[in-house]
Order: sequence, then structure tokens, then C-alpha cells
Amino acid sequence: MKPLTPEQSMYTCVRCGACRDACPTLDITGREADGPRGRVLMARSLLEDRIPVNAEIEEQMSRCLLCSACVDACPVNVQVPEIVMLAKEKIAEHKKSPFLVRTLKRFFFNHLLPHPRRLQFLGHLLWLYQQSGLRWLVHKLGILKLFPDSAQQMEAVLPDLLPPSERKPLPSFTPGCSEQNKRAGKVALFRGCIMDVMFRETNRHSIELLARSGFDVVVPDDQVCCGALMYHNGQKDTTLELAKKNIEVFEKLDVDYIISNAGGCGAMLKEYEELFRHEPEWLERARAFCHKIRDISEVIVEQGTLPKAVGNGETVTYQPSCHLQYVMQVKRAPEQLLSRVANLHYRPLPESNLCCGSAGIYNLLQPKMAGDILHKKMGYVKETSAHVIITANPGCLLQMKAGVHSEGLQNSVKVVHIVDLLAESVERAEKQASTG
Repeated sequence: MKPLTPEQSMYTCVRCGACRDACPTLDITGREADGPRGRVLMARSLLEDRIPVNAEIEEQMSRCLLCSACVDACPVNVQVPEIVMLAKEKIAEHKKSPFLVRTLKRFFFNHLLPHPRRLQFLGHLLWLYQQSGLRWLVHKLGILKLFPDSAQQMEAVLPDLLPPSERKPLPSFTPGCSEQNKRAGKVALFRGCIMDVMFRETNRHSIELLARSGFDVVVPDDQVCCGALMYHNGQKDTTLELAKKNIEVFEKLDVDYIISNAGGCGAMLKEYEELFRHEPEWLERARAFCHKIRDISEVIVEQGTLPKAVGNGETVTYQPSCHLQYVMQVKRAPEQLLSRVANLHYRPLPESNLCCGSAGIYNLLQPKMAGDILHKKMGYVKETSAHVIITANPGCLLQMKAGVHSEGLQNSVKVVHIVDLLAESVERAEKQASTG
């Protein structure tokens, strides 16, 4: 079905209620205003100037996670997140944030995220904070108590960053080397901005896994942030600039696919076509770019050959990224890959269709709702008795780690990106083979 434009969507919703069971915020509060139908009605009324911008409208639009679960459930494909974004743009025109909030947002979205070198410098500072004793001092003096609970939780679950000496640029080209010498194609890795600073090892494992599955892997150095965080926080101009830069960088490459290992980034890259629907000079280029976007699990299942992989006897469950399953429509590939790992016990996660509450920086902007969603999610995790929670997105990974921390499960449950688990399992299989 051809996607509807946001404007068409507003007049297509027949209020059938198919979206109700898919909405995480409605699941928590039970209030119609916290569900997709309520938001569509409010947004439409706002955009038609039948109601003014007010605090309730702003709150309801802000409480939407933009997870797209409602779109997936909708029989007529109403684009609720895009409608919410239109409403947010109108709210932003009428209401200015406080000066401090505007300044922080401008710095974060315009002067930090779009610049890879500044992000790497921030990574150096975070590593220094973690390793110099400053972190211990901050905890000892109780300085973190000055910050919101959500920020304290995120600080507690930050991954240990690699030292600057080990955070070397990823190789620009890695030849494929599958066990069967079967060439699967040539791909380019989208490394992401947060992924490349906090999860460099996952990016390195992604290159190794793709190469071992038969793909030649290219990593263009001049790629930039996908723009997801900016777009979802009303910074459309910055998002367009980043999108144009990425399209220019990747269209120069002779590759079959552009690979993402983060559901949020992959979904944003897939949405570039929609982003340029009013710019004919960029639309075709964006469309060609979007058609090459694939998640790493999807491309290995469809085109590659996963090397022999052996688990450690652990019980695992999988929390899918909303943007991976609903926007990229990658629903089975991660579990298919997990099923190919020997000596690994997989337990499906109940209600895995519901968001974990991460949603970019939603958990920082809406900590109460995000915390309630996460608490309910952790109840489902406990039902699986899993030792490992698998995710495929950095935001989900940090959020689930926060859930493990808040539930006091640090000593019994760990959270791992699917690429890292597969890479570790392949390495284990190799060692077992070499030792007979």
C-alpha cells in the first residue's frame, strides 16, 4: 500500500480502534487522549485552526513516542507520527521554549551531533570522566542527585568507552571472506554518530560479521549523522542538510546496499524520500538512496552466509526496536539469526510489539511515562527468565540496561546488541574448531 501523506492521513482515520492495542502510552494510562486516535483528532483540530495551541495539546503531542506501532496496526496506513510532527511544527511556531532550553537544544542539535570530530572529542571527555576517578568523585559527592532520576539512570548504564588510542577510524574497505568463499555483494556501512562514539566495538563487529558473511564492506569517512534526533525534535532544516550530505556521500559509491546496525538510524535513512517530497530536485536522489537501506540482520539472512556460531548455553530474549520492526519492516530476521546460533536458548518476549520507552531522547524528555513503560516491559522480561536481553538499537540497549539497573538485576541479566552476540558466538565457534 502506498504511504499516505500526513495531510491525507488526517482525513483517512475512521477511528476503528485497531491502533489501540499497539500504543504504549495508551497501554499505560488507558486515556483516549494518550492514544493515536486522540492525537490525530487533536492534531487535525489544531492544524485546521479550530482549537488554539494550548498546554494540553502540547503535552499530548510530546507524549507520543513516534514509535510507528499504530501505523503498523492501522488497516488504512494512517501516518500518525507524521501528523504529530506537523502539529509539533505548528506548536513551535506559536510557543518559544525558555532561553536555556533553546540554547541547549541549539548546541546539541546544531553544533554537536552534526559534527563527527566534536562527537569524538566528547567521547574522549566521557572516557576521561569514566577512567580518571572523576566519576567516582561525582558519585561520592552526590552531585548526580542534582539531576533528574532519568539522567542519573542513563549515567549509571553508559557503556565503558574505548580509550582514544584504541578508537581508531574504521577501515575504509574490508574484503568479504566467507567460509564457502561465496561473494554476497558489496555494501557500505552507515556507522551512525552515537553508535560510533559509544558503541565503536559494535561497528567493528558489524564490519567483521558482514565480511565473514561474504560481503565486501566500505565505510565512507565523510558520512554524517542521520538526523533522527533533530527531526523528531523539530530541527527540520538541520535534518535536511544532513540528509543531503549523506545522499551525496553514498551515491558516489558503487554498492548494492547501505547497511545500518541501529534501528533508529536505519528508519530515518529510509524516511529521506518522504523528507524531500516537496523538493523535486532531491526527490529522485533520495528515493534511490532509500531503496538501498537495509538492516544488517536483514541483509545477512537474505544475501549472506552467517558463519558457524556457538552460544554459551545462555537463555536469551529479544526486544525489537520499534523503528526496525515498524518503519524498516524488519520483523523476523534478527530472530532467524539467533536461531542459527548453536547452544543458545531463545525465549520470545511477551508483548515485544510495545516500545521500551527509549524513543531517541524521549526517556529524558518524558521520564515519568518512559519509566512506567519500561517498568512494565521489565515485568515481561522477568517472565522469560532470560540471562541476556538482545536489542538492535543503541537507544533500546541503554534503556533496557536502565531497566535492568532499576530492577536490581545487574548480576543476573545483561543487555547485548545482536551484532556483538553474533560476533562473540562466531569467535567461540572458531576457537572450539581450532582446539578440536
